[in-house]
Amino acid sequence: MMTKSVTFASLGGAMLLMAASAVPASAIQCRGDMAYNSSAGGYISNSICEDKLIAQVSGYPYGGKNGVKQNPNTKKEACMFAGSDIRIAHLCAGMRPEDQGRSRY
Repeated sequence: MMTKSVTFASLGGAMLLMAASAVPASAIQCRGDMAYNSSAGGYISNSICEDKLIAQVSGYPYGGKNGVKQNPNTKKEACMFAGSDIRIAHLCAGMRPEDQGRSRY
């Protein structure tokens, strides 16, 4: 009797550990500016991944009070700084001065 309860307890602990370490199904997996959608079986456009890519390329922070994610002005500054980079040029279209008919400086 004692061995069965110990076996079930250790099996339950192992299952709990596996469940805690698994990535949640709803977690966003970014690949560049696209996010993987498991229900569609492919990548779709996602603003979270776009903001992460802008922050990564420009060197500006992503999270926090003054990060690209929370502050649209920080996102605009990041685009003005690195918006001509080919990796994020399409994400920053319209936010740079040269897109609005003005000179950069």
